[in-house]
Amino acid sequence: MYEPTDNSGAGSPPRGGDGNGGKPGPGRPRPWSVVRGTPTPVPIAPEEPSYNEVIPSSAPPPEPIPTELLHLWTLLTQREKWNSLVVVPAQPGASGLMAARAIVEVGSQYRERPIRLIDAEGLPPGAGSRLVRDMKAFIEQGGMVVCCIDSVLTNPVGLEVALAAERALLCVPLGSTQFSAARSTLELIGKARFLGSVTLQQRVGSRK
Repeated sequence: MYEPTDNSGAGSPPRGGDGNGGKPGPGRPRPWSVVRGTPTPVPIAPEEPSYNEVIPSSAPPPEPIPTELLHLWTLLTQREKWNSLVVVPAQPGASGLMAARAIVEVGSQYRERPIRLIDAEGLPPGAGSRLVRDMKAFIEQGGMVVCCIDSVLTNPVGLEVALAAERALLCVPLGSTQFSAARSTLELIGKARFLGSVTLQQRVGSRK
């Protein structure tokens, strides 16, 4: 069960997602391809947040960005302008956190504006409105937000966040796509809100 955490410290480990799970290779996660598309910290309220802002730790200079990630970033930013993007799994049991991390990693190198990653998987009831307020506050200060949520079919709390975001990205598990679930997800959030979709290789043993 998801437990609220206080993420005001930069050294806190991420919660609400598989942030400590193994990544494919020493660099950024790469196992996806674009399948279609139409193409720092912010002050928060005193109470504990019910989601996890992912604060990157100090690291050496980034390695070259893979071509497929550059293509994804181009699809997401060049044809449509947005300040907030929600990354949504196409079906229950899937996770889009790897894709969200990669988008923020590329965006932090290609945009002068600050870009914030929020892991809102496991968002508890009543936490959606607070998260939406924090997203809007960060955007009003000139930033961009990428937020990862659970499947809206199993955790409807994330639907409030998805509807508040300007654009959405659908993450489809490779080799195990449930097309009826994907269609239901598109209908709940609204097809026009989606910039496109990516296929994702799910990690073996992942809880998502």
